[in-house]
Amino acid sequence: MLLARLRPFLLIASALLLLVLALEHLNGRFWLNDFRVYYMAADAMCHGRPMYGVAFGEDTGLYKYVPVGLYFFVPYTLLEFHTAAVIHFLLMGAVLLACFVVMEYILGRYIVGDFLPRSSLRAGLGLLCIVVLLSRELHLGNINLGLVLLVVAGTERYLAGKRWQAGICFGTIWLIKPYLLLMLVPLVVRRDRRVLGSAGITMAVGLLIPMLFEGPVGWVEQLQAWVASMAHHTKVLDSPDRVGALLGHALGALPPLMDRLFIALAGLALAGWTRHHVRTAPTVQAMRMDQAVELWMAFACVPNLVITDQEHFLFALPLMLFVLAYLFTHRDRTVLMAFIGAMLLHATRSTDLWGSPIENKLVGWGVLGMGNILLMATALLAGHRWRRNAAAPLRS
Repeated sequence: MLLARLRPFLLIASALLLLVLALEHLNGRFWLNDFRVYYMAADAMCHGRPMYGVAFGEDTGLYKYVPVGLYFFVPYTLLEFHTAAVIHFLLMGAVLLACFVVMEYILGRYIVGDFLPRSSLRAGLGLLCIVVLLSRELHLGNINLGLVLLVVAGTERYLAGKRWQAGICFGTIWLIKPYLLLMLVPLVVRRDRRVLGSAGITMAVGLLIPMLFEGPVGWVEQLQAWVASMAHHTKVLDSPDRVGALLGHALGALPPLMDRLFIALAGLALAGWTRHHVRTAPTVQAMRMDQAVELWMAFACVPNLVITDQEHFLFALPLMLFVLAYLFTHRDRTVLMAFIGAMLLHATRSTDLWGSPIENKLVGWGVLGMGNILLMATALLAGHRWRRNAAAPLRS
């Protein structure tokens, strides 16, 4: 039933993904430079060569993720690069479609308690909201769509009461991108020990697996190189979309220590918000909505707090689909206008739309970061108004 309602979207989106793949080849732009890093680093690991501190492809092509992450790319190295890149592109396209399917299931099964109207239209609008970021993500061949799928799959397992399975999803996410540990906050406040325990075991296993192949000494050296690579990444790059940079435009340059302060403040705000939800959720439906939106909010706000690339703002996709679901079930002009404003900032920062001079100014102003902040505020308002209408009786 769910797939039947989404069939028009899935067919059109699949055709568009294949069209993008064809155009990338015709234009000679099928490079997938980020995937090249993973592919070449995995090959280096297999042949006992250094995988950290080495530029793979471009000068900035440094592998900076956990050692065990490369194990997923080892099968690709059995193929020549172009074939592997095509498979990876198609796989990421399938992951994208899966994100929409799982989100539609969550919204209908756990938040609304019934099917939502116009599933394909809402999904199409959601795809339109991320198309600029998505085109860059697919062009680079990165793995952020995989992280989005793990978040929504983990959320679904969490709401279904499958705490250990949810913890495996979240632990995998935090192992790959440690700065996403902000998602711990609502789980800690809610004292979800099974989720936290499962996530901790998953992370420990992921860290320890390479020791079986590298030995204790080689394993320690790999971990040290990984930590050094992450530290180097934050020193050589900057992001105009983080809160510190946005405030810096008005107040002057802020010291790096302020970025840590903003992370701490975000964590405290998230903890207080979650605690309020725990005390005030009037129904089961409202409680589930709270649990989901807390995780999605923590996920979406990270690119505003750390130095990262623009395609990481794809992390806001669950919130976008949440707000769209609200707008298709409620007549709310305030939320609608706020969402349109957020998307004008979030979804339109493109050289193809504005040309390089204007787009460069938009980058400098941090409009993507501002749009993400406005989107989060819109989701807060939508969630607040939606939870008041939840009707299912609360049961322990």
